[in-house]
Amino acid sequence: MTTLRFDQVIPTVHALLGKYFADRTFETTLVRDSFGTLSVVLPDEAVTDAGSLDELARELHGALGVYSPGESQVLLRQSDLIDPADVLESPDRVRLQYVSNTWLVDRLQTNQDWLREPLVEHPPIPTAVAFSIKGGVGRTTAFALWAWSLARAGKNIVLVDLDLEAPGVAGLLLKEGRMPDYGLVDWLIEALNGQADQALLRECLVDSDLASNEPGRIQVLPAFGLKTSEYVSKLGRIYMPVFASDTGKFLGLAERLLLLLEQLAGLSDRPDLVMLDSRAGLHDIGSAAVTRLGAEVFMFARDDYQSWQAYRELFKHLRKSRNVSIGMSDNDLRWRLKMVGALLDDTAESSRLRFTDASYGVWSDELYDAGVSAEDEENLKKKGQPIPLQQVFEREEDTAPHAPLFVQFDSRVRSFDLINPENRPDWKIIETAFGGFFSGAFTRLFPDELITGDT
Repeated sequence: MTTLRFDQVIPTVHALLGKYFADRTFETTLVRDSFGTLSVVLPDEAVTDAGSLDELARELHGALGVYSPGESQVLLRQSDLIDPADVLESPDRVRLQYVSNTWLVDRLQTNQDWLREPLVEHPPIPTAVAFSIKGGVGRTTAFALWAWSLARAGKNIVLVDLDLEAPGVAGLLLKEGRMPDYGLVDWLIEALNGQADQALLRECLVDSDLASNEPGRIQVLPAFGLKTSEYVSKLGRIYMPVFASDTGKFLGLAERLLLLLEQLAGLSDRPDLVMLDSRAGLHDIGSAAVTRLGAEVFMFARDDYQSWQAYRELFKHLRKSRNVSIGMSDNDLRWRLKMVGALLDDTAESSRLRFTDASYGVWSDELYDAGVSAEDEENLKKKGQPIPLQQVFEREEDTAPHAPLFVQFDSRVRSFDLINPENRPDWKIIETAFGGFFSGAFTRLFPDELITGDT
């Protein structure tokens, strides 16, 4: 007997449903648990013959092997569900792009936020996220220097270290002993228990001396502070969802990060921009920051095979997001994403063109509109619904998500020291390497303002 693998489960189910329902126009919901076992949920009116239902259940159970929850659970009617709303109205119910009229509810242990709708269309305060699929691309350095650039232009910035497993912002921007009493991990653990407020937030913020002689200000919210204890114990708890009795909903990391932004927006010395330096990789921190907060997201990448392959896998997953749909409406997730070509090896135009070509190829293959399938088009016609128009981008369109902002590699910046003024690189060197990123990022966050100073 051939072993059925995880990747073959949904295609197998689709084939069997096609065998029993040749012209299936009703919606089917697949529910997959944390082990990968899968149940098929049909509308009550889909099957009128109990014998056919039993036969299909036996066939599904036999075909799915270890991925069947049992013959009595592999095929269910909506009325069989203990709580139909838990499935049919789940925030994790996403439409499968490659199977018509089929939805999936995936019960994951982690990384649920990638496909969920954003908590807000616009954050309560201008917010930028630095994300990278891999580490070592200069993401934290670029955001620290951009904060300095903005302070030079008179902006007040809060830079938050969200890379909690590998904190780095404080080491770049704060002198030893200059740390605040507490940090983000302390605020998040208290937020988990409903005790995070602006008084605690104030104890987590400290000014960076980098902007001491600038018209603007840089405040750092580091991962931990001088009085933080049991850091690892706290870190293991901050992702935990908690049930809110007043709303009847579970609140996770994304909801607590939104609360953080709301509190920062409510400060008497409200910052002009909050910058979140997210953790690299496919992690709960990244999924919450990238997709749920309505923030502008800068996706850093080196121009190498490993980076593009990893982004390809992420984009394949994001394609199923509830906030990604053909036509790219104004609130489509993709409008908030922007690639950053990190640490280009030379100034030759050819290196920029290679990066742009690679970026365009991955976006076009995996995340840009791929059109409506013939089957879906026929179903839309039957329902009298319009066929959505695609959003099409050319390779050279600067405003498209794939079109990169660039950070140039410069060995003189590689070993700089921002904490000690005598060791800081000359601003002209920074401007040469990062100027393209600074100006492009400024325009995305402050579209109605002219760039001032030497940002």
